[in-house]
Amino acid sequence: MQTIGRRALGGMAAGLAVLAAPGVLRAQGGTIKLGFTAALTGPFNEFGEGIRRGAEIAVEECNKAGGIRGRMAELAEVLDDQLVPDRAVQNLRRILDNKEIVGLMCPSGSGPTLAIADMAQADGRPFINPQAQTPAIVYPNGVDKPPRPNLFSISIGNLAESEKLGLALAGFSRIGVVHESTGYGVTGADLVRKAILARKPGARVTLESYNQRAQDMTAQLVRVQRAGAEAMLVIGLGADFAVIRRNMSRLNMNLALFGAAGAVTVPYIEGAGDLVAGTRAVNHAAFGRRPMHAEAQKFVDLYRAKHGTDRWYGPDAANPLVSLAGTVGSGYDCINLLLDAIRRSGGTSPAEMIAALDQTKDFAGATIPAVSFTPQNHVALKVEDLGTYEMLKRGDRVVLELRD
Repeated sequence: MQTIGRRALGGMAAGLAVLAAPGVLRAQGGTIKLGFTAALTGPFNEFGEGIRRGAEIAVEECNKAGGIRGRMAELAEVLDDQLVPDRAVQNLRRILDNKEIVGLMCPSGSGPTLAIADMAQADGRPFINPQAQTPAIVYPNGVDKPPRPNLFSISIGNLAESEKLGLALAGFSRIGVVHESTGYGVTGADLVRKAILARKPGARVTLESYNQRAQDMTAQLVRVQRAGAEAMLVIGLGADFAVIRRNMSRLNMNLALFGAAGAVTVPYIEGAGDLVAGTRAVNHAAFGRRPMHAEAQKFVDLYRAKHGTDRWYGPDAANPLVSLAGTVGSGYDCINLLLDAIRRSGGTSPAEMIAALDQTKDFAGATIPAVSFTPQNHVALKVEDLGTYEMLKRGDRVVLELRD
């Protein structure tokens, strides 16, 4: 590839002081480079590996269509942090050292994303969050204050999820909430408790926390049991939820069981087996509706053509797992939003891309049918984008059926 010196580039820029019209990418060489760090391996790799697969499909589709004004897209930096915050920080430092990277996805999970959020804001390049749920990621000073100017989110945030869960749990008077001790779990539990009490002031809500990857939660469950809980909510990831469900079975705990979006994933189904039947959970409504909206169906077809009915998709070709939305579909949507910002702005500078993202209106996503952002609102998902599902055993398969 021909190399042009900085001085020559400076002279060229001075001589071509004409900005392209909106939607026309100014003449530049090379690929459009994107990057991220995520949990590609380890016990929670369904999230990081999932968003990587979605990102790859988005890039492939962009390039099949000729790229953006002839420039191809590229996932130039994709690093593995195993959902460990310190590794995410180290990885992001390396990625940000590559000045050719023009847009990024946040890591998978609230812990790693909170760890890199200040660094990301200081850098200034646009980031889009596919999965992390804690409100402070986008709104570090409170949701009534301005968002981080360069950080946007399409994830199932704690605020929307807690409202939906509050509605689902409002019919119970005594509720146990068992949550992981991360920022995601602690914030989620507090918001759900407030949502329940807002609808049922006399309800008794018992909070119990656990550490990620713990292999026994008997003590927490016994305390929930002694509190006389009629229903229990788990706010955590699927592998841990499976441990909790097996512990419940040994204690003969028979109560209405709910999971947050991060809990009801493949590791829960694999780890708890038939015990998952009857579990209810909040997740993207788009993948439970039939017919699916056009962009969701397009994404599902693309994924199945590339990967088949695998662990992320599920065994039923006509009905992909609902969790495919939050694991793979969110990565697909994040990359498409970054590419759409470049397409509309005509450039790849942080200012141009952020300005375009701030003007996003009803972008057709796979996970959210209409994604919109404004300078004041950098969170796309709304309560109405969520559905409540029940896990049922049908023959040798576990299916999630949309209830509302």
